Amino acid sequence: MLRVFCDFDGTVAQKDIGRELFTEFAGTGADEIARQYLNDTITARECLLAEARLVSGVSPAQLGAFVDQFTIDVHFSQFRDFCLLRDIPLVILSDGLDFYVQRILNRNHLADCPFFANHLEFVNNGGVAGLEVTFPYTDSECLFCGNCKRNHMLTLSGDDDIIVYVGDGISDRCPIHYADIVFAKKDLIKYCQQENISYFEYTTFLDVQQRLEILLTKKRLRKRREAEMARHDVFMQG
Repeated sequence: MLRVFCDFDGTVAQKDIGRELFTEFAGTGADEIARQYLNDTITARECLLAEARLVSGVSPAQLGAFVDQFTIDVHFSQFRDFCLLRDIPLVILSDGLDFYVQRILNRNHLADCPFFANHLEFVNNGGVAGLEVTFPYTDSECLFCGNCKRNHMLTLSGDDDIIVYVGDGISDRCPIHYADIVFAKKDLIKYCQQENISYFEYTTFLDVQQRLEILLTKKRLRKRREAEMARHDVFMQG
């Protein structure tokens, strides 16, 4: 079976909503925290926790109104339908926050599209509204990501499945090592080239759909040896 996993920020959503959100509500301090994350000096978990601590006095309604301005890839809904018609499971894997992922999916009539993300809660800190981030999908041996995309991919896939991954940035570097077919754009292209990982370049999900249609029609779907070995190694270690 073919299985598709994809990133959310900058992939399904046209912008990195997590970055935009903390830039708006956490002030200039969020920019420095983000730079440290992009430079690999802090982990994704450390980044989210530090950014959340900078936010105060923000209500769910305010955050929701801010999130509502962002749009998704205009071809993603069509791609979701493409997968449904062919019984291809599609799962969104985000190292962002469930609050905005769920809200944007709901607003675009995609509430039934399964996703995994880090959890955002609104808390009261001494009478001041604040944010708290928790990580229900961490990996005990990986300290970098908040939401372990690799583990979701391996848990939801079988030995005979061919895994497709669609992404664009830092949080996608790990999971593409375990994917048979990789779609990359932006910084992820550079990483694929550095790591010698074969990939298809894409701009929108229409590109992904058209390429998969060709591979399905010509029966060129096959496992990537390096990815298959990487998945095998994980299970052997477990």
